[in-house]
Amino acid sequence: WRAVTALTLHADFTHALGNAIAGAIFLTAVCRALGPGLGCALVLLSGVAGNLVNAFVHAAFHVSVGASTAVFGALGILGGLGVVRRHRLGLRGRRAWLPVAAGLGLLAFLGTAGERVDLWAHLFGFIAGGVLGAMAGLVVARRPGTRVQWLWGLSALALIVYSWMLALQVGR
Repeated sequence: WRAVTALTLHADFTHALGNAIAGAIFLTAVCRALGPGLGCALVLLSGVAGNLVNAFVHAAFHVSVGASTAVFGALGILGGLGVVRRHRLGLRGRRAWLPVAAGLGLLAFLGTAGERVDLWAHLFGFIAGGVLGAMAGLVVARRPGTRVQWLWGLSALALIVYSWMLALQVGR
């Protein structure tokens, strides 16, 4: 539950605003490619996976909050989708990997600026997103229909609500 709830907590207003702006840009792109439900679910899962790996690497006393892990997960999803789709078009070599290179460039530009930046969380979110994006590109030939989108979207929302319910139970 901590890996989920951490995505919804922010250090201050500027932190939340930056994540909201970047998240709106990249989440919109993911949802345009995969649909709103599946897109939101995969972005959430990439953020959760990034937080879990980051916690494992840093051990007990590391604090990481904010949606930026999921934001960079969205960027990774776009890169993974792009590689698979370019490969299907017959592009090979550097041309096929251009979406990942562009994503890494944005990660370097946006994910390293500021003090108290958790570069590892950003990187792990990006990698998790890349894997999920590539998997989605291989499995999902076209955007799923409305019912499937609702199922994915409600599942993502349920995971967040359930995680907060667990967090509030522990806090008692």
